[in-house]
Amino acid sequence: MRPPPPLLSSDRGELEESLQSRRSEARPEKHFECDACGKGFDGEPSGSGLFIWTRGDEVRYEEPPLCEECAMKVSVGALLGYDDEEEEEG
Repeated sequence: MRPPPPLLSSDRGELEESLQSRRSEARPEKHFECDACGKGFDGEPSGSGLFIWTRGDEVRYEEPPLCEECAMKVSVGALLGYDDEEEEEG
């Protein structure tokens, strides 16, 4: 039995489009609500917060979703805060 002929570049594009359309049909995008601003968005969160609390010996973790804008603001704010701490120490 002979192997199939190699795919031409135009065939690859059609194959990739076909695979992507099947993936999107198989998994509908999830809907999330940003924990910081409350806006709803579809697709994967761009980041998440981190809440840690304890109750007795139990430790609980929660990672609420963040939209792209809020994830960027939280990240930049954390970096700027870290930079300020470094300048005060040094």
